[in-house]
Amino acid sequence: MNLLTPIGTSPGMLALSILISTYFLEDVAIGYAGLLAAAGAISPPFAFAALFAGVYTGDLGLYFLGAAARNFQPARRLVGEERLSRAGRWLDERAIAALIAARVVPGSRLPVYAAGGYLRLPVRIFASTTAATSLVWTLLLFIAAYAFGIGAADLPWRAKFAIILVIGLIAIGIPIILNRRLKRLAVTPAG
Repeated sequence: MNLLTPIGTSPGMLALSILISTYFLEDVAIGYAGLLAAAGAISPPFAFAALFAGVYTGDLGLYFLGAAARNFQPARRLVGEERLSRAGRWLDERAIAALIAARVVPGSRLPVYAAGGYLRLPVRIFASTTAATSLVWTLLLFIAAYAFGIGAADLPWRAKFAIILVIGLIAIGIPIILNRRLKRLAVTPAG
């Protein structure tokens, strides 16, 4: 008997694996949760609940990591109080847009969310905006992975490959386009 079999067939353990995996590779975890649900290993609502819990607690963790770093004096001296003050004002004026953009632009969550904590962006604004954006973005990707998992079972491998290629190009292209548009809209802090 394989000792890991009960873990792999237990919905509770699968949910825990989904939650933990979001802390390492969030987008992969979303696909993993959707495909597990499509395969019937875990119910879709339970998979999504574990997924959202992991994504959202990870977001909050980045914010509070930034808040904790605020007291690290070498960083404050390196950046300078005036630059920190200007960056804080800039973020205050664009908080919601910056948080929404960080959700969809790859590689931007860590710096934006940690900066929010470091620069004292109000927790209420951070928590509510990231909850809403995480819920919508994660749900859309989860539904896409789930639908792909349901529909892909009967497709020939070439069709699966083509679908994955198109999805990959879209997933890479949309954030690049958004990033370019946001850079054009961004105004750097005065100074």
